[in-house]
Amino acid sequence: MLVKGKQLEKGFSLVELMIALVLGLFLIGGVISVFIGSSQSFNANEALSRVQENGRFAIELIAQDVRNTGYKGSCFVNALDIIDTADGDYEADAYDINDPIKGWDDPTGEFFVGDLTDYVAGTDLILVKHAAEAAGAILSANVDTDDVTFTTIGGETPGAILVMSDAAGCDIFQNTAASDTADLQRGTAGQSINNKSAAAQPLSHAYLSGGSTNIARFSSTLFYVGSGLTSSRALRSISYDNGAPNDQELVEGVSNLTVTYAIASGGGASLDYSNTATQVSAASDWDDVVAVRVTIDVEGEQNISHQFSTTIALRNRLE
Repeated sequence: MLVKGKQLEKGFSLVELMIALVLGLFLIGGVISVFIGSSQSFNANEALSRVQENGRFAIELIAQDVRNTGYKGSCFVNALDIIDTADGDYEADAYDINDPIKGWDDPTGEFFVGDLTDYVAGTDLILVKHAAEAAGAILSANVDTDDVTFTTIGGETPGAILVMSDAAGCDIFQNTAASDTADLQRGTAGQSINNKSAAAQPLSHAYLSGGSTNIARFSSTLFYVGSGLTSSRALRSISYDNGAPNDQELVEGVSNLTVTYAIASGGGASLDYSNTATQVSAASDWDDVVAVRVTIDVEGEQNISHQFSTTIALRNRLE
């Protein structure tokens, strides 16, 4: 008679299954933890990179204009104002290229206060002026001092303020031509500010056609901190290049702008960069500013912020 042995059980016991599930949960939890940590690290690094990118870009935008402060093309003497300085829309701080730099700690009562977009109180403002890129027009005929129309190859935007210069001197005027393909004109009507009449204010001297005469666009830019489209604060600028204010956002996330000024002291002494705009104005020292220190604070996501600072020499005032 055959006796059957006890049949062996196959598979996992309940305890083994529970242990396996617990180990699996620990493993999955570890993977999730690593993933979350990596994601947080990636987001933080991305936010830091954006802050650094915005900071460097904002500093360079300001520095490019400040370096060129007072540049007037081919001449090294004061430009003659052909622009109608008696016009109600004319503001010397915006259009006088012979006084090319000015700053403010507080814009209260200034001509541009109504042009600002949600200015952030306690932040500084700086305005710089210079001749910028070459205009689209080149003289194709000589210009006499009493000419109103300047015959050119190419034209320039109606209303654009232009600096015409050569080695003998320079003049600044508003183009009153009817189109950007017409010859340039220094008329007395048709634009925001216009010009003095040729009889009342002739050009500083006659200009020759060709490459000896430089015609450049005028740049007048006010930098400040206001509100942004995608951030609560941003670096903004107001341009007065065409005789009227044009406000625009430049760099998001800029929460503060601090500007101090170095005054030429002579005698080889080291420069003092502690002068605020109020101090420079009180001492009437804007003509003696030779360098600027710009500091900005930039904020980003993940509560990341960084401060950037640079020192900028005014090239046209270096000796």
